[in-house]
Amino acid sequence: MQPTTAQISILRAAAAFSTVQRYNGTLPKRQALHYDKTQLAVLEDAGFLERVKLSFPCGAAIEGWRLTEPGRHLLADGAADPALEPEHLRLLSDVYHYSRLSQNRGMMPKELEKAFDADDLRDLFEHGYLLRIKLKGRVTAKGWVVSDKGLTALRRAAGTAATPPCAKSH
Repeated sequence: MQPTTAQISILRAAAAFSTVQRYNGTLPKRQALHYDKTQLAVLEDAGFLERVKLSFPCGAAIEGWRLTEPGRHLLADGAADPALEPEHLRLLSDVYHYSRLSQNRGMMPKELEKAFDADDLRDLFEHGYLLRIKLKGRVTAKGWVVSDKGLTALRRAAGTAATPPCAKSH
């Protein structure tokens, strides 16, 4: 089975909770509410996740999903992190450059997002390449910034791991 991007994000979330001692490596049910139940069931049926209920002597219980060995292998094999499409890289680069302009207060303003494909923005946000930002205080504004993961993707696309693509001297 080749998992979809939504299923990959669920597997990544389960992997992130695998090191949390408080939850004993389990993605809690209340955290899994952010994901589609049918996608969780598909991953469970495929053997990438297992349903877990932990009971403690004090009477507390944790229900959720734990990443299985095949799920860990799937994430480790790189199937979970496909290369970004050229239009995604262009969008990341544009957001990065807009955020570097002093008039934009370190972000690409929300008003400029209309010039970009809404699906591409959503995809990059859901996969952690872009972050929404909201400024409150003397000036209020909403917009987008490139995350560390997005900067890494831009650097990788530019062929260097040391500097962002726009920092290269021409």
